[in-house]
Amino acid sequence: MRTAREIREEIEARFGFFPPFFTPAEDDPRVLENLWQQTLLAYVENPIPALFREKLFAWLSRYCVVPYCIVCHSCALRPLGMRASEVLELLESLPPAHGAIDETLARLDASRDVSEDWPAPGSALEEDVFRCSVFLFVHQARAERCRERVRRLLGPGLFNHLLVFLAYVKACHLWVEAHPELSYEADARAREHLGPLLQEEPRLGDFFAGYAERVRQEREAREREEGEAARAGERAEALSQTVSRQTEALRENEAHLRLALESAALGTWDLNPLTGELRWDARCKALFGLPVAAEVDFSTFQASIVPEERERVEASVARALIPGGGGEYREEFHIRRFQDGMERWISSRGQCFFDERGRAVRFIGTVMDVTERRRAEDNLRFLAEASALLATSLDYEDTLRRVASLTVPVLADWCGVDVVDERGRMRRLINVHRDPEKVRLSEEIHRRYPIDPNATSGAPRVLRTGEPELIPEISDEALAHYARDAEHLRLMRELGLRSYLTVALRSRERVLGTLTLVRAETARRYGQEELRLAEELARRAAVAVDNALLYREAQKAIGLRDGFLQVAAHELRTPVTALKLNVQALVASTRKEEAWSERTVSRLTGLERGVGRLGVLVDELLDVSRITSGRMVLRPEELDLAELVREVAGRFRSEAERGDCVLRVRVPGPVAGRWDRLRLEQVLSNLLSNALKYGAGQPVEVTLSTVPSTSGERVLLRVRDEGIGMESAVQARIFERFERAVSDRHYGGLGMGLWITREIVTAMGGTIQVESAPGQGATFTVELPRG
Repeated sequence: MRTAREIREEIEARFGFFPPFFTPAEDDPRVLENLWQQTLLAYVENPIPALFREKLFAWLSRYCVVPYCIVCHSCALRPLGMRASEVLELLESLPPAHGAIDETLARLDASRDVSEDWPAPGSALEEDVFRCSVFLFVHQARAERCRERVRRLLGPGLFNHLLVFLAYVKACHLWVEAHPELSYEADARAREHLGPLLQEEPRLGDFFAGYAERVRQEREAREREEGEAARAGERAEALSQTVSRQTEALRENEAHLRLALESAALGTWDLNPLTGELRWDARCKALFGLPVAAEVDFSTFQASIVPEERERVEASVARALIPGGGGEYREEFHIRRFQDGMERWISSRGQCFFDERGRAVRFIGTVMDVTERRRAEDNLRFLAEASALLATSLDYEDTLRRVASLTVPVLADWCGVDVVDERGRMRRLINVHRDPEKVRLSEEIHRRYPIDPNATSGAPRVLRTGEPELIPEISDEALAHYARDAEHLRLMRELGLRSYLTVALRSRERVLGTLTLVRAETARRYGQEELRLAEELARRAAVAVDNALLYREAQKAIGLRDGFLQVAAHELRTPVTALKLNVQALVASTRKEEAWSERTVSRLTGLERGVGRLGVLVDELLDVSRITSGRMVLRPEELDLAELVREVAGRFRSEAERGDCVLRVRVPGPVAGRWDRLRLEQVLSNLLSNALKYGAGQPVEVTLSTVPSTSGERVLLRVRDEGIGMESAVQARIFERFERAVSDRHYGGLGMGLWITREIVTAMGGTIQVESAPGQGATFTVELPRG
């Protein structure tokens, strides 16, 4: 038996939240498990299309006194693509009467027979199935023919799923009526979609408020139609109790809807287009900055809209009042509140209604303050743009300059960036303003009154503590307190500073500098929201600056390393060359004189190979310094590449024999071209050396061929071994400096040979690539232009 917690986690995983529907069962895991398994079988995993299920669930929930089901499943229709007006139309449709269902069944009789598929969504056939499903739910006693026809149409499988679903709906109604404390406000579907539905179609709120009474009337009419006069007394008593319960539910529902409107912070308005009379509720007046007792008309609404958006909003209202246009109105616009002049973003939704002559007779709707949402969206866009800019440069001064330019005029009229130099002193790096004259004035102030690093406020304090500083309103008294003398005060007054904040540029627990934002000409003042945005911007900028500084340090370290390698290689080359010549002479003499033992000759020969390898490493170091400093020079000449390949391969015969490798050379006749002989020897030597090293004991093959191309004939040089091979991830990096496919503990080397090879091939206008797999060897292919 699973615990309630385990079941709850599974439910949350399937729905994305925990529906309040299951809350009463949490105390008993057995009940919760049973309820969840019913929901899985009949609802969640039911193959009936989701839109059909939700429409049917919402409609049938008219027969449930507790509003939880009808509100939640009506809200579930919105993400499935239904508009609020369509939801209202669905809920207001009457149940099919006994005679009406006969017409539906006649159409089903004329349709195709049993099918394994559900009728096409939105088709007339699916609508007939919907009506039959309602009839099966409402008129069980008279639904035998309906059941038989639907079973024949859908087939046993889908028909059984439909019956299970209808039974589940009844069970849900019994469950929620037994737990009237269930509140749809706690359901994620209602929280997300009820407000927008009511905004889009205010009449939907009226329906929810009065649906219980409507269903009561429909039920009475149906009972009269069925002629149940004999049970009139029982029905009257039951009806009285139902009315009492529904009346109480209606009161509760109305309270819930009022709470929903208040929670959504919606104001309502009502315009009579014929008389021009306009009514705003108290919340609507509060949003526009008017007292509750204020008289309003359409000109009041027009006057509140900022001038640059007034024409657009008026045109939208005019379109809604035109007959035949649907009467729908929705706009978002800026207003200036009447009492305090503050600018706010307002979202307004409305619906116009017309009489039989096509005249607009009523225009109602809602308004909501969406300033915070719009500011959050603007902030996210701003930070995204800032991140994109910060990612385009690895120069830290350029990075900070981009940040400063981005903030003006979006966040500030002024932007200043102070950094700490290498000596630990604070200096103003950037000073940005829209007006160049103001920039010159600010620079003059900084020149005449340098920043005091020990100041108890401003950038110095933020730099020392890392804590932000915010002054929403800069008073003249504050300027006088900060000024060092009368001239300083005069100059600062000339700048016109109004609001100020400074935040630290902090990365890896280190303060790199400060970002200061100032508003002067802009009426809006800084607050906690702007401070949070500035801190997030500073955090991203600090990371970019830190990366730029690390990159600069890395470049400096690389330069020092390359310089050291160049000096070391030059210093090593002379003694290594001398040592190599002496060893070669000594080996030659031992081979001529019989006085030397075979063991001594073998050791001297090994010493010769080691000195030769040392010479190759020194040459590689020199090549690294030449390539990185851009001093590698090619000396092309006319030569036969086939002859060169045979010559270089011949030098490796003895090395191949020592490694028990068979070295095969397959080259055609002469392959003439213009290349650098020494560099091509180096390329082929590097590739052969690698093949013999990693393919020891296995054949190594060198091939040469020519291929036509649009830019002229090209040659292909391939070196293949059947050795250890390598994975694809390794292949992507073996051509980089100091990279290798295997551990140097087993194979040695500096990891520069393939990088030098690639640089040489690239300098000749060619390409090099490798094909390999673990245990299947490797094939290196060099492609070169012939000229």
